Amino acid sequence: MGFPRTCLALTFVISIPVNSFGDWYILIPKAPPQERPSPKKTPPLPKLTPPKETKPYTVEVKKIFAPDFSIQTANLRKLTRKKLEGKKAIFVFLNGLYTPTSESILLALEKFLKKKKNTVIVAVDINDSDFSILKKFKKSMELKKVLLTADSYVYEQFKKKIKDLKVPSLIIIDRFGFIRYFADKITYENITTLDKELEKILKTLG
Repeated sequence: MGFPRTCLALTFVISIPVNSFGDWYILIPKAPPQERPSPKKTPPLPKLTPPKETKPYTVEVKKIFAPDFSIQTANLRKLTRKKLEGKKAIFVFLNGLYTPTSESILLALEKFLKKKKNTVIVAVDINDSDFSILKKFKKSMELKKVLLTADSYVYEQFKKKIKDLKVPSLIIIDRFGFIRYFADKITYENITTLDKELEKILKTLG
C-alpha cells in the first residue's frame, strides 16, 4: 500500500527592529520543494524562535551624530552641541506647551532632573512660540531645571537624523555627541514610567 504524497514548506524567521517599542517578526515562506515520496516518518517542523523581550520604551540608535544645533532658551541662554559635550542630554519635542500631555511630561522631567548630575534636559516647542509665552509658561510650571525653547528648525534638524521622529518624542544624546536612544510614542498613559526608563537608559551610557 502506497503512502500519500505531501509537500513540506519550511518557514524562516527574520528579526527586523523597526521602532522604539520592540522587534517585529516577518514570516517569509521558502519556495516549496519538488514533490517527492514521503518518508516513513515525517520529520518535525523546526521550532520558530520566540519573540525577544520588548526593549523598555525606546530603541537604541548606533553611531548617529547629533546635528550641529544652536538654540536660545527662554532665559536667553545660547545652547549648542559643543557646549553639551561631556554631558548627557535629553531633548523632548512637543507640539504645543499648554496641553495635559506636554505639562505632564515636563513635570516628570523636572522631578527626574532634580536628582541627576551632569545631565541636561531641553524641551523644544516645535510651534515657534513667542519667548514671552515661554517665560510665562516656565514660571507657571515652576520649571527650574528643564531648559525651554521654541524652535521648529531644530526639530527638523533632528528629524533628518531620525526619520521616524514625531511628536511628542524624546531623544537621548551621550556625552560624546551621539544620538543613542529615541522614543516617538510618548503618551499620557506611559508618562508615569518615564523616570524609571530614563534611569535605566542613562546608566547604560556610563
